[in-house]
Amino acid sequence: MPLTLSKIRRRTRRTLRITLAWLVLGVFGALFESNIMAKHGLDPQREAVLNEHFWRSLFGGLLVGGAYIFLVRDRLRKFPYPPAVGLMTGLVLAATIIAYAVLPALAAPAFGSAFTGVLLSWRFLGHFLYWALLMAATMLMVRLNDQYGSGGAGYLLGRYHRPRQELRIFMFLDMRSSTAIAEEIGDTRYFQLLNDVYADITDPVVYSEGDIYQYVGDEISVSWQLNKGIKGDRCIRCFFAIREKLKKRSTYYHDTYGIVPVFKAGFHYGHVTTGEVGLVKKQTIFSGDVVNTTAHIQASCNDYGVDNLVSKELMNVLSLRSSRYQVKAIGEIPLKGKRHMVELFTISLAGDQ
Repeated sequence: MPLTLSKIRRRTRRTLRITLAWLVLGVFGALFESNIMAKHGLDPQREAVLNEHFWRSLFGGLLVGGAYIFLVRDRLRKFPYPPAVGLMTGLVLAATIIAYAVLPALAAPAFGSAFTGVLLSWRFLGHFLYWALLMAATMLMVRLNDQYGSGGAGYLLGRYHRPRQELRIFMFLDMRSSTAIAEEIGDTRYFQLLNDVYADITDPVVYSEGDIYQYVGDEISVSWQLNKGIKGDRCIRCFFAIREKLKKRSTYYHDTYGIVPVFKAGFHYGHVTTGEVGLVKKQTIFSGDVVNTTAHIQASCNDYGVDNLVSKELMNVLSLRSSRYQVKAIGEIPLKGKRHMVELFTISLAGDQ
């Protein structure tokens, strides 16, 4: 499955989750409104109120939520939350004016007076504040999900409150010649370089269903649950998608920093103990020999002049049926801290020199 299709599917799922959340809020809003009407001796009209809130929330979630996820979010997520909300509020105001003032006024005999009357009404202000606050809350939840990655639900549900054993794939990425680059361009520009690189790496990881485990300097650790990582060889595709993304952005990096970042990667899988640590600033960590082994595999890339090394254990569970991949055996090699030799392979794309 092409990575772009994975991207569309993931964004569609996120839009549907937003729509579901808005529907739930709409139902609660309808109950609250009808109860207020009944309290003041008015006919609550529960069915009519519920229908109005339901359809408004459904189409609002699909159209407004979908427009945000598919069209606007990528442009706004590089901004801090307050200015991003400000920009989105402006878009919501424009949409509210069209939906609640312009369109109704077009059907009125006197467009100007009808438009002004609606625009200056308390009802219009209520609609605008409702959608603006709903959109701000949605943006906050999306950003919190980005902060915690796909494990955000796990935090809330306490999935790793108690340690549990899992089979996981790990990919450790490291930028080549990072020390020399930092000395050449200086600490501040090097930090900016890392920020740009991390931004470019994010989408290939996210759309391959991976979890960014840690950023450690110029090293990035990515993890997949075994069933997710081997499906369609996602973990391997992720590496080549990252490499392709950085190649496409090579002109930008060369013009901005005078270098083009290149990464090497080590892959391995095995049992790990997964659990949460800390009471404040909780973090999910992975403990097990597989983590250290992956780090040592990645560190061996320079020794063999390749940009990736994959353990035999992982190769045995990957399909790699696509003819685009070429696999070359490196052989059994010693790794630091390992008593037994580890058999490694490297994977390239057909046509790579």
